[in-house]
Amino acid sequence: MPVGGQRDPEETRKILLDWLGRQMPDAHDLAIPELEIPQASGFSNETFLFEATWKNGGPQRARLVLRAQPQEYGLFPKVDIIEQQYRTMMLLGEHSDVPVPRVRWAEPDPDVLGQPFFVMDRVEGQVPGDNPPYTSEGFIVELPPARRRALHESGLDAMTRIHKVDWRAIGFDHLDRPEFGKPGPTQLRGYFQHFVDWALDGEPHPVIDRAWERLCAEWPDDGEHVDLTWGDARIGNQMFRNQLCVAVFDWEMSALANAESDLGWWCFMQRFHTEGMGGPLPEGLLDRSETVALWEQKIGRPALHVDFYELLGGFHFCLIMVMMGRSMARLMPDFPADFGQTNPGVGVLATIVERASG
Repeated sequence: MPVGGQRDPEETRKILLDWLGRQMPDAHDLAIPELEIPQASGFSNETFLFEATWKNGGPQRARLVLRAQPQEYGLFPKVDIIEQQYRTMMLLGEHSDVPVPRVRWAEPDPDVLGQPFFVMDRVEGQVPGDNPPYTSEGFIVELPPARRRALHESGLDAMTRIHKVDWRAIGFDHLDRPEFGKPGPTQLRGYFQHFVDWALDGEPHPVIDRAWERLCAEWPDDGEHVDLTWGDARIGNQMFRNQLCVAVFDWEMSALANAESDLGWWCFMQRFHTEGMGGPLPEGLLDRSETVALWEQKIGRPALHVDFYELLGGFHFCLIMVMMGRSMARLMPDFPADFGQTNPGVGVLATIVERASG
């Protein structure tokens, strides 16, 4: 969802041309014939699409994506686009079979564009939509059920490849947050205690408060599995071509935790896009039990705490919605003041809490 802050296209083009020239000192006749920038910056990331051409031993051309930190209105307590996204995709691209775009350059200096950013190659394919949800409109519902299933299985397979990465061997220590404790359940709980304090800032929230109370009472001691996790694990953050997942995006929530946390978020987000939106799961897409079974098969271990992590996923999502509602209220005086307490995600979370309590 975008926020205010327009950029001048020609000024942006000049800045990028100068910056690209510094990244490719041997290139000449550098040009940006195509540049698409958002009319407003995103809450999570600001994204530019552009094409660059140059000469270096012959004509060169690249279709690129620039992703920058938002200029304001962050959804998370801390965002570092270089460490969390650029470095994560670079390591995965070099050392794993996780399908990620090729990253080219990173710029930590905020003076260039106002915020740190990185540039990656553009991948061609289709991304399941959020609004309207992929479960009701778009290319997925236009597929026959067998192809839907193949697509969904490919997406889940791509997620499990992340979980099988030997993160210690290839240098993912940048995701460690020692200020919240030892990697694993202690660190995850410490982070979420910080998140809920930061997001709610002492204000009561009837559903989030109940969810957090239950989470604290049931937090599993599952530190024997500390995996690389994607964080925003959902089909809407994947790109597909011929029902195969060709890219996994959006790593700002990546962490070192039990991989079941990704499975729980995946399950919650599917519930959000079905019962949260008042619609059914299209035939062919994996239901919750099929999803869990396939994850277990791919990973080679049982999902012992998926109910807990689905609840944690809903809790996390609703904290993000609180922050989004607060930001929108600053921009739009008539935006519903109770959005953080009445959005569809809260309804799904309330149902999960009620069932767990019953």
